[in-house]
Amino acid sequence: MQGWQSKIRSRGQQILDTLFVKLKDPPTTVQINNLPENVVPIYPTTNYIQVSLPNDDRYHISRTQVEVLVNFAMTDFASQGKTRLFNIADLNNLSTHQAYYTALSRSATASGTLILQEFDTRKITGGCS
Repeated sequence: MQGWQSKIRSRGQQILDTLFVKLKDPPTTVQINNLPENVVPIYPTTNYIQVSLPNDDRYHISRTQVEVLVNFAMTDFASQGKTRLFNIADLNNLSTHQAYYTALSRSATASGTLILQEFDTRKITGGCS
């Protein structure tokens, strides 16, 4: 992702106003006025819902966010034999030390590896299964 712009809300919170994404290898070149080639803005959207409580109270809730989804995922099995410059690993659903090895060894370098969240270290320090 190329960059972002933010603004300050009334409570002093910084919020994301626009996300600028640099497209990698798009099928055709994208050029938007006043932006670098292949850079596109993603603006926030607002969703509204109505909540009804058991006591018949009703509330209207709105949520504004820049909607961005992870664009790539691969299972440990599918990643075998592949090397990635950047390797983002979520280790929480892996069950064996072999699966941990496969997920972590896909990286070209240790600095190119990002582990998303904490995980059970006993899976890789407890010996062979």
